[in-house]
Amino acid sequence: MTSLKANRIAVFVDAENVTGWIKNGGVAALIDELKQLGQIIIRRAYGVWSRPQLAMHQAAINQQGFELIHCYHPVTGKNTADIQMTVDVIECAWQLPNINCFVLVTGDSDFSPVFRRLREMEKEVIGVGQHSTLSECVKTSCSRFIFTDVYVENSQPLLQTKSTANLMSSAISVNQSAPNTASELNAANRLVIQLLEKSKEAINTSLLKNTLKAQLNFDEKKFNYDSFSAFLSSITGVKLTKTGTVNYAAFDGSHKNNKSNETKPVDSVQYLSALKKRNLRLISEDRIKIIYKHAATTKDIFSDMTSLKESVFAASHEVDGQLLKADVNKAFNLFIRLDLVHTEKEIGGIDVIKIKKIVLKDFLLKIDKLIISTLIEQSKISSFQLNAKEIKKITMSTISKDAIKNLIGET
Repeated sequence: MTSLKANRIAVFVDAENVTGWIKNGGVAALIDELKQLGQIIIRRAYGVWSRPQLAMHQAAINQQGFELIHCYHPVTGKNTADIQMTVDVIECAWQLPNINCFVLVTGDSDFSPVFRRLREMEKEVIGVGQHSTLSECVKTSCSRFIFTDVYVENSQPLLQTKSTANLMSSAISVNQSAPNTASELNAANRLVIQLLEKSKEAINTSLLKNTLKAQLNFDEKKFNYDSFSAFLSSITGVKLTKTGTVNYAAFDGSHKNNKSNETKPVDSVQYLSALKKRNLRLISEDRIKIIYKHAATTKDIFSDMTSLKESVFAASHEVDGQLLKADVNKAFNLFIRLDLVHTEKEIGGIDVIKIKKIVLKDFLLKIDKLIISTLIEQSKISSFQLNAKEIKKITMSTISKDAIKNLIGET
């Protein structure tokens, strides 16, 4: 792979297919990440910009430096933006050989040949779209794939590159707890504390973030934090304040001399809070069982995640009238992190989104191992205790306290 610093990037957005992502600030978040990878040379967004649902976002997209390409639709309901975008992408790849990284934002599976052709031309390719037939088809042709539906619906971080996948704490096996992850987070912790201790005043968190990116290439989203502020909050002794719209961080070192704080037990409520910081949001065991049952056994055909979720919610809500769409979103976030989402070919060659069906007890055990591995990683950077009795309260399988003790190293 070309050095990140040498990357010259072209970004193409099929706005017709990602309006929800645009509405929720996806463009700004994407550009913020790409700036850390190299120099963005081309920024183009395609669509019928006279349409109200797109016109309302023109100013925000313009502020991110995008050229708005208006695609006239001669036939009502026909999207010609994808055709224009395809032509421009290939033309750019041939005429501008110095562009070595292409970012394609779309939800249209017709772009699969474009992804493959770019890879054949030895270009780095980043795909952006919802979890669908497209994402499954092109993931192997991408250096990276960012899921817009997870980002929008759950406010989750963007999916990391394959080269950093081994750093993730979402591995199901606790014995594969990715030591590199803890090492990177500990290095970031130490740098934050060092900077804050040296400063006589609170520091703007944006300045802290830029410093960590510059010195450590740190990205809190790789480690399942909602935001940089969530990462800072996870560091023992760091206090956050807000003045107007600006966030500030300061370090309170008084905890170092407070032995009682160091040995104070952590309860299950605090564990749930720690999991939430790592974007692992749990729902009740009864509800996750209901949702998983309907998701894994549905006979209907869905080519996109959103439609599947809506169907699962409708079926699950009939069983539990208090169940919310947010519960389904949290459940599907778990399915994705447990690698249970895949595509299958139906009769007629149609690719559909499916949730893998496994024995229920194994499914619940997978969740518990994810919970425990996440807590272990969080404990390494937050210095809180791991207590098998309290962890057991938030688990869902029949895993015993003794088994949890062995996993967390509790004596």
